[in-house]
Amino acid sequence: MHQQLAQLAEQCYQAGVTHAVICPGSRSAPLVFAFNRHPHIKTFVIVDERSAGYIALGMAQQLQKPVALICTSGTAALNFYPAIAEAFYQKIPLLVLTADRPAALLNQQDGQMINQQGVYGSHVRAQMQFLVDSWQLATESNRHLSEILNRCLYPVWGPVHVNVPLKEPLYQISQEDSVIEQNHTVEAKPLLTKSPYYLGHLNQEKIMVLIGQCLPNAAITKQIKSLANRSNVVVLADVVSNQHNSTSIKHFDYIVSQTDSDCLKELEPQVLISMGGPVLSKALKLWLKKQKPIKHIRLQDDSILVDTYGNVTDYVSTNQLASIIENIIESQSIQTESYQQVWSKFEKKAQKAIQKFIVNCNQHGLKSELLSVNTILSALPSSSQLQIANSSSIRYVSYLGLPEKKLSAFCNRGTSGIDGCTSTAIGAALMSNEIVTLITGDLAFFYDRNAFWNKYVPNHLRIVLLNNHGGGIFNLIDGPNSQPELENFFLTTHHQTAKNMSEDFGLDYYFCKNQIELEELMKTFYEPSDRPKIVEISSDIAENSRVFREFKSAKL
Repeated sequence: MHQQLAQLAEQCYQAGVTHAVICPGSRSAPLVFAFNRHPHIKTFVIVDERSAGYIALGMAQQLQKPVALICTSGTAALNFYPAIAEAFYQKIPLLVLTADRPAALLNQQDGQMINQQGVYGSHVRAQMQFLVDSWQLATESNRHLSEILNRCLYPVWGPVHVNVPLKEPLYQISQEDSVIEQNHTVEAKPLLTKSPYYLGHLNQEKIMVLIGQCLPNAAITKQIKSLANRSNVVVLADVVSNQHNSTSIKHFDYIVSQTDSDCLKELEPQVLISMGGPVLSKALKLWLKKQKPIKHIRLQDDSILVDTYGNVTDYVSTNQLASIIENIIESQSIQTESYQQVWSKFEKKAQKAIQKFIVNCNQHGLKSELLSVNTILSALPSSSQLQIANSSSIRYVSYLGLPEKKLSAFCNRGTSGIDGCTSTAIGAALMSNEIVTLITGDLAFFYDRNAFWNKYVPNHLRIVLLNNHGGGIFNLIDGPNSQPELENFFLTTHHQTAKNMSEDFGLDYYFCKNQIELEELMKTFYEPSDRPKIVEISSDIAENSRVFREFKSAKL
């Protein structure tokens, strides 16, 4: 794959491309390597895709030849659109390269994926899908790419779009991976609208109910809680499912990622019942993709049939949830431990491990964003709303689990982008009298600083800014941290703080340099105020990464 993309970069160079504007991201890593390591192409790193598009336009305007514009998958591509439209009407040559995930994952609730083919419509002079799944397809793509590059300049100048689906692994450059990521097709099954009693009684010993992202729903909460005392049923609720109080298993993300394969066999379901939107936990998704349950009943009303784990056997309308629950008969297990007891045993282990980590951090004065988030979660007022930015912030909350409080929790997991997280929180606060807390990272926050460029920011908004002065997530996940491009193209280090911005937009600003100061501030942070409040928590990106890896190294 990487060799094919190196050839793509060379082909662009032969067509006159000597400059590339690159927006940092993960899915686009192979494109980053191809263009940055080309000896005759100069690269520029711009974090904000909206700004990057116009910078590339200005460069092409002066150079009077095509400039490459590269981004990761998802809404990053949409943020190029204004500059692309301007380039179209100004007749400026732009070569837009958007990384994408394999087509088989489209509409399967995989992160950072939208329909990118033809996304710029009539505002580009040509567009293509560059395929790198095999040398034969790559050869055809290279031939098509030549035509696309010509359309960038002839018969008139203008932008063209090349969409590049990329499979994992993204960072192993030394070898070719011939396996297409998640190369499966979903068999079309009709959405059932009749009563699900044809499924028969569900009396298996191991029934898992998995709830993805959902809006708060009291009726569903009541139905799910009716399963709480059934020994053969375990309920796993995503951090933004708004069903976290319907289950005692709060740390399934940590459990699945930290438990060895032999122990995981005890947790395997015989029947899986899934509903709602995407599930955040990558560990859980990978694990469930390996499972072959007797039945996987998917409750949904959308005509696009979702089969994230490749094992759905039946589709049933969500309004049949109550009937499904009636069909679940508590199994008389001959095992010494019931299915729920097994999960509860691991839940207690996870709670103990996390608490031990937190105590150890406090005793040794370690600075960790995970520890800071734990403090914030503990301080959240009951009957309040939590908004969580993507990337590290949502992952921290997922690992720690939400507290036993009356809370609603939200995150932009539809496309999983960092853009618009602050704006979403402000919009939510405008429509609610509850205290709204936004937990966000620095890149997401500064990217969306224009969210405050209005007169409507509510006083009951509270913002927790985790500022590690870079894209800290790329220091936490495997792959980017082993590459020489890590600092410039993934971490995107900066020296911004929120102090001056808070003064400009009228926010009460607080800065905490350690855990003691944060705990003291939380005693008054949620008191009523005439202005919104923001607390900035500074951390060292390397130290935070080291502590987090210690957290992740423990085994249950």
